[in-house]
Amino acid sequence: MNNVERARCIIANFNKNYRPTGCCCLAPINVVPGNMTLQIGTVITGAPGSQASASITGTAPNYFLNLTIPQGPTGPVGPTGPIGPTGPQGIEGPTGPTGATGPELVSAYGGLYNAASQTITLGAGNPTYVVELPTQLPAVNVTYTPANSITVDEAGVYQIFYGAELTAGATTTVTIAVRNNGGNLTPTQETENLTDSTGASYNGNAIVSLNANDVLDIGLTATTNTNTVTVDDATLTIVKIA
Repeated sequence: MNNVERARCIIANFNKNYRPTGCCCLAPINVVPGNMTLQIGTVITGAPGSQASASITGTAPNYFLNLTIPQGPTGPVGPTGPIGPTGPQGIEGPTGPTGATGPELVSAYGGLYNAASQTITLGAGNPTYVVELPTQLPAVNVTYTPANSITVDEAGVYQIFYGAELTAGATTTVTIAVRNNGGNLTPTQETENLTDSTGASYNGNAIVSLNANDVLDIGLTATTNTNTVTVDDATLTIVKIA
């Protein structure tokens, strides 16, 4: 019999108005007067692992049973409950800091091309022939005057793209280059030996520094023999990069 059961037995027998001979938990006592009572007094939780205890206090005819009951061991962790409903959306946070300045957009560009064939006569001592470029591409801060040329409005570093297909009616040597104000730009200059059966492709790109009002075009000259040269798919474009 544990202490709680013992306490219940004491109270039941104490409150009866006869000798409690039928309770197995009590020794024989004298007959209790009928006007005496026993009630629960204090109930205290004891430390885990301690012993339960009971005491009786009070004065006749009223007595109290005081109990100290040790705390039981912690039970096992229960199963995880279901996920609750999604809560309401929180308030909008503050505006973040301004990001770094992005790269500068291209401030100057333009281009010319000729999809048609053009046949010219070149020879030693003849003036340089300016390749015809009649079709204009969209342009910003460049102009297309004089004809067949690109005039730069802003000084800076530019990337130049150029190209042409060359064929000749007989063997001849030609020099082709992008020109700046009438002078060949060395990185773009090529000399080609043409025959009546072999043509040449002239294409590439170069990065050069240009001043405002510089004029770019494509020039073609022959160093030997007077001959007919055909130029196809000529192009000249520029883009400012710094």
